[in-house]
This record gives sequence, C-alpha cells and structure tokens, in this order.
Amino acid sequence: MARRPEMTRDQMIGACRDLLRGCRSGSLSTASAVSDGWPYASLVTYATDIDGCPLFLLSTLADHTRNIAADPRAALLVEAASGRSNPQTGPRVTLLGKVRKSREPRHAKRFLARHPQAELYAGFGDFAFYRMIVEKVHFVGGFASARWLRGRDVRSPSVAAKAVAAIEDGVVEHMNGDHADALELIANRIIGRRGRGWKMCGLDPEGVDLVLDGRWARVLFRASVSSAGDVRSELVRLTEEARGKS
Repeated sequence: MARRPEMTRDQMIGACRDLLRGCRSGSLSTASAVSDGWPYASLVTYATDIDGCPLFLLSTLADHTRNIAADPRAALLVEAASGRSNPQTGPRVTLLGKVRKSREPRHAKRFLARHPQAELYAGFGDFAFYRMIVEKVHFVGGFASARWLRGRDVRSPSVAAKAVAAIEDGVVEHMNGDHADALELIANRIIGRRGRGWKMCGLDPEGVDLVLDGRWARVLFRASVSSAGDVRSELVRLTEEARGKS
C-alpha cells in the first residue's frame, strides 16, 4: 500500500482551522478545583470568534466553570474521527489556552448564531459567555501525522480578523436580504445540504456559516480572505459555481 504523503506545516494549519470552524462540540479539559487538580473532561458546545478562538456559554453551576474560575488553563479537543471504522485514522486537534469570561457583544452573537437553541437559557443569571485565547495547538491528521503549532499561527491573522469583523453584520444582512436564492443554491449544490430557505448566520476569514430550521452548515472559502473585496469575490465565485452545477 502506498504511503500517504506527509502534510506540510501550512496544510496542517489549514486543516486545524477547517476542523475547528467545522465542528460545534468538543471535550473541554480543566483542572478540578475540588479533586486536587485532577484532569476533568466534559462535553461542551462552542462557536468560534472571527479569529478562530473558541467561544463558550457556561453555567457557574457546572464543574468546568468552577474549575476555570480557579485555574483558567484548559484544553479543548475537537475531532472528526469517532465516526470512522478506525478512529485513529481521523483528524483531531487539541487547543491549549486560557478561558476567560467575556462581555463582548460579538461573542454572544456569534455563539447564539451557531447555537440558536441556547437563547432559551443564555439570559439566565448563572450563565455567561467565555473565550479561550489559544496559545498552543496539537494537530493529528492520522497515523504518523502530528505536530505542535503555535496558537498565533493557527488563529486567523489579526488584520484579516479585524477587517472581516467590521463587515460581518453588513454582509450577513445583505446576503440574506438580497441574495437568499444564491445562499440556497450554495447550500444545496456546493455542500449538498437539502432544504429551502438557508440563511447566512456568520462570516469569518475562512468561510461562512448557514442555518435552516435548527440545522447548521459550513461553507469554506477557497482561500482565506482579508478584505471586503476578498469576501465579495469568494461569494460571487461560490454563487457562480452553484449555478453551474445541475
């Protein structure tokens, strides 16, 4: 059997970003505040900030939140491997960083856009939004394909993140209001998601998020964008590609 070519560093960075942006849940590991610092892992849902840092909605009643209050260091494991016949062949990424409470309105908006059902309890007094500042990343792409990366290399460049953050609301409103048909074609024909009425709910340098009746979908750009012009070019390209598919 031919050996699969090894991934380059840039390919691994791209794979990390795509995996992190393309999932909505993972395993959060914290140091137990009541059990002598023993590792404690829990299932959490997350979204991503414009730059790719994970965002959480956590309750103060949860063990992991109490752990973070005592020691903000944490690890988040995200994977697309458990559904395979041999999970060891699938990609996974572990993010190491510090988790801090956030009062930034954008963080709440992005989390709820990806997890709209969370609006039912997001306003409760014991819930708050948190952001992990990613410092180190360990990527495993399968057998004999692993590498440690710097968090700043995996996060989207700050210039691109700031540019996209400045236009996200306008782009989402414009696409949903004036180009709903294009979004539907992109969902149906580019990523193979059924249904009518798909709406854009998020934008970042690597792609866009779509939602329909509680279902969520991810559309990747061909390359990362860093300006309004880049975003427009990618959306036009995706629309033309979708219209060209029968």
